[in-house]
Parts: sequence; C-alpha cells; structure tokens
Amino acid sequence: MPIGALPVDAKIQVMKVEGSTTIPAPRDRVFAMLLDPEVLKRAVSGCEDFIPTGEGVYRIKMSAGIASIRGRMEGEVQVNESRPPEHYRLAMKGKGMGSFVDGWAAIDLTEADGATHVAYQGEATVGGMIAAVGSRMIELAVKKALGDFFEKLKQEA
Repeated sequence: MPIGALPVDAKIQVMKVEGSTTIPAPRDRVFAMLLDPEVLKRAVSGCEDFIPTGEGVYRIKMSAGIASIRGRMEGEVQVNESRPPEHYRLAMKGKGMGSFVDGWAAIDLTEADGATHVAYQGEATVGGMIAAVGSRMIELAVKKALGDFFEKLKQEA
C-alpha cells in the first residue's frame, strides 16, 4: 500500500489541544525562535529536516512513533496570519507509517516582566495506523512532545 493510502475502514481521530507556557525571554526573541528553522529542528523531537521551501512554508521530515508504531513522517508546515511579535497560525499536514496528520495551530504571545507567555490552541485530524492506537495514547504523546518542545525552547532562550 503506498504511503498515505488508507484502507476504507481506517480509523480517524480528531484531537484538540490547547495550553500555555512562559519562556524567560523577550517576546520579539521568542517569536523569532518559534519561526527559526534551525531552532525548530533542534526543539522538535525526532526532527531530521525543517527546510524553508517558500515564504512561510517549510518541508519537515521526522522520526515519530506512538506505542509500537514507529517510522518516518514527511509533511509541510505553512505560517499564516503572521502578526509579529504577537500572533501567527500554522497549517500542518503530513504522511507516513500508513497514517496521516492534518491540522492547525494558533499561537499568541504576550510579554510581561521580560518573559513571554505563549498560549496555543489547535486541532489535528489523525488517520490510519496511528489513529488505531486510540485517542488517549495520541493525547499523551502530543502532551509529552509539546512539553519536550517548550523545555528545549526555554533552553534556547
């Protein structure tokens, strides 16, 4: 079966995510870090490539896994609604491991006392083998990945 091709009875999960964190750096710096391909490559767990392909468009390759399903995913991230240094929105899509992910995220930054509060919300549709592990496993994996990402970002600050 070609990558991205899913059987008719493939599972699909829709997941919402939201949260916030504080990064000990000025808002301008945090905004720039969140859109810097080299910083993102270091901060996204399993990221192998984060390559600009156009204005606000990036190709991403990464190793990923949930439960016993492990492999590589490839996809695209597009930055929309950019209002530096306070807001942007991402559109994301990817395929691999007999699965797909399609989603969006909105990121809002506010500054107080030299630190930046980052609030995010988003939604992802996950289908195929990854969706078959269940929404609870996906939710736990995403929370861990976000926690790891923001910890690495704090270290970059």
